[in-house]
Amino acid sequence: MDTEKLKLKLLNYFRKNERLILSIIAAFLLGMLIAGANFVNHENQQLKFQTNERMGINASSTASFEFSIQNPSTATGTQLEIQFENVGSENPVTVSMNGQEVTTVSSDSDLINLPQDNLQVNNEVTISNTGIGVDQQYLTYARVTSTTNFQELMFVILNLVALLLMAAPIMYIKYEQYQARKEMEDKFPEFLRDVVEGTRAGMSLPQAIKNTETGSYGALDEKIEKMNAQLDWGIPFEKVLRNFGEETGSKLVKRSSDTIIQAYSSGGNIQDVLESVGDNIRTIKELKEKRESQLYGEMITGYIVFFIFIGILIALTEYLLPNLASAQQSLGGSGSFSVLGGGGSNLQENISLYNDWFSRLVYIQAFFSGLIIGKLAEGELKAGFKHMAILFAAGYLAVTFFL
Repeated sequence: MDTEKLKLKLLNYFRKNERLILSIIAAFLLGMLIAGANFVNHENQQLKFQTNERMGINASSTASFEFSIQNPSTATGTQLEIQFENVGSENPVTVSMNGQEVTTVSSDSDLINLPQDNLQVNNEVTISNTGIGVDQQYLTYARVTSTTNFQELMFVILNLVALLLMAAPIMYIKYEQYQARKEMEDKFPEFLRDVVEGTRAGMSLPQAIKNTETGSYGALDEKIEKMNAQLDWGIPFEKVLRNFGEETGSKLVKRSSDTIIQAYSSGGNIQDVLESVGDNIRTIKELKEKRESQLYGEMITGYIVFFIFIGILIALTEYLLPNLASAQQSLGGSGSFSVLGGGGSNLQENISLYNDWFSRLVYIQAFFSGLIIGKLAEGELKAGFKHMAILFAAGYLAVTFFL
């Protein structure tokens, strides 16, 4: 197809679907606007303190700053992100909050979870180094973020609303196409039956097809009208029928149209062919519906497996790992007990790392589970994208509130 024909085809498509296309663009832009505003608002709500001021740390002076939290009792996930100069394993620094030691940092950057039980309305963070003979050290960046469960819930809900707005028009189009394709497959045997009756009355195949123009075949009516118009224009019958099969978007109708074209071209008994094609379509539809009903249980099983997987990860992060870390911290220091290797507080320090990996595993599981469910339930991998969207939304909620 040359460029001019392609431009003309796109222009005709736009004119025919102008309102739908504009609705898709408007919904997508609105969704992007809501998502962008939601992220900016969430970032502003989280940020409690930030500085790039270079503060010196040595044996005689400490770096310190203050931040405020309106409701310490409802705050969750309060974190301190810090960066240093001249801090390492041989010259660590100690981070304290409100006079209570939080952790020791032995690298040039760290992300620290501040203790919930020590949070106050007005808080002071101090960073000190009591080592002797250590070169001058500097705090170069500090950022404190905190949120509440309600803020996180609203953030997730607005994100899901934005995603739904952006995806809804496309999902609607796909659903309409699916419904139209299903209706065309249901009505096609009825159309063939009427064509057979016309040929038995002495009409040629093109004449019998034109005679069905007064019938009612649902979504097929528009395609039949176009096919009859092409026949009136003198377009060869084989090409008209081939175009008809392609425009329906149904593989079943397209294969049936190709079979009819071959029978018509070879001069066979077209009536028997049409009846056979109609019977085959009905049989295929019945088998497909039976298969879908049998595989419905497999689809439900896929969802159950996914949610069990999430439940196991939540149990690990909320109960097992914290308990193991407590046991390791209380007994590992004496050398009499060690959990998952390492000493003292290694597991406690790595819990956030485990949570990050668990979060990635949830999304990976959602991706592949969605594809597999779609393949099992509907026979096509692309059908799995709607299941993937549902699993991603569920996984996003789990990651936000539990992992």
